[in-house]
Amino acid sequence: MGAPESVPATEPPAVRPPPTLPSPRAGDDPPQDAAEPAGPPDRTTGAAVTASGRLPADSITPADGIASPGNPASPSGIVSTGDIALSGGIASPGGVVSTGGVASLGARLRSSQGGAPAGEPTTGVPRQREQAAPPDDLGAALEALGDRNPAAAQLLCLCSVLHRAPVPVDVFTRSLDRLPRPLGGVARIQFNGLVAALVERGLAQRNAGGLRVPDPVREAVRDDLGEAAGAVCRAYAGALVAAAVPEDVSEPSVWPRWAALAPHLIASGAARSHDAALRAAACQLVVSLLHRGKARPARTIATELHRGWREVLGPDHPDTLRCAHELARSLVAAGALMPARKLLDDTVDRLVAGLGSGHPQTRLAAETRRGVLLRMGGMPRPDGARAKAAHRRRKQS
Repeated sequence: MGAPESVPATEPPAVRPPPTLPSPRAGDDPPQDAAEPAGPPDRTTGAAVTASGRLPADSITPADGIASPGNPASPSGIVSTGDIALSGGIASPGGVVSTGGVASLGARLRSSQGGAPAGEPTTGVPRQREQAAPPDDLGAALEALGDRNPAAAQLLCLCSVLHRAPVPVDVFTRSLDRLPRPLGGVARIQFNGLVAALVERGLAQRNAGGLRVPDPVREAVRDDLGEAAGAVCRAYAGALVAAAVPEDVSEPSVWPRWAALAPHLIASGAARSHDAALRAAACQLVVSLLHRGKARPARTIATELHRGWREVLGPDHPDTLRCAHELARSLVAAGALMPARKLLDDTVDRLVAGLGSGHPQTRLAAETRRGVLLRMGGMPRPDGARAKAAHRRRKQS
């Protein structure tokens, strides 16, 4: 036998790589026989992530209640694996995928809890804390509140001396530095905690209008305070309300604010107050009512203020005379021209004697009196000498 023939030293033919497959579109499953090189392992699941951003099919475990591929309840085909959500081959950390027509995870959760439908904005006020009924033993509840939360007890006292109408919350939050401690040392961000302490115990109620104290709780707090302590609380409450009134009275946009604060201005004792700011706010309340065309309530409030300030401050005090002028204007608006003229005659004489004829308040009251006389069909009388001369000429003729 001859020697076997030697194998020619030739290289084997080169193996061609498989053709590159097109990337699958969003929502399409990749071909089962397409192998992809593995990338670095995922931090959450520990499985290797492929180069296209997908996890291997055997490492995906759909969570309970979360949409998975093939689930008819999943309109978007979102796959959730722990902290990673995959949709169309794109991973989004945090478990939320933002696509064109898909609502966010928070919107879907609100929809599943009975809120607004997913993708639609919610309207209305947020859900409020459940209102508790007033406790049966109010005395023990007030004593426990004073021991455990003295700042909330002070807030309850201030609300109780005001009107039973809801008090806007910003009346307190914007002027906390005006109050004594411990309520005066509370930060604005902590104020809602005080309100929650009152609401949970059934001592107050909070709605869109503000903070309201039920009538039984109000009466119990007033009885517990007594006359002296109640007057102190009323003075502090009046200062808060006076600081919260708008500066403008003629703009219709601020009229709802005046309407919300009006009962509290009266309940804070403005008719017998020694606080100049509270008296000025009460006068502005009368002016705002006249701008709104409410002559009857303006007349009622101005009459009460004028009577109280005449007794407390005296008939010649500038605030008393200013209130007299506003009372005369409310009488004119109500059609009572004769009482308005008598009041204006007395007011102008006192202003001239106290402030002088050139003072702006005197000139304003004199102009108002002139308008009243014109409406009554007469003209302002000249000085006394001319009046006597005219009387003599009529008598001689």
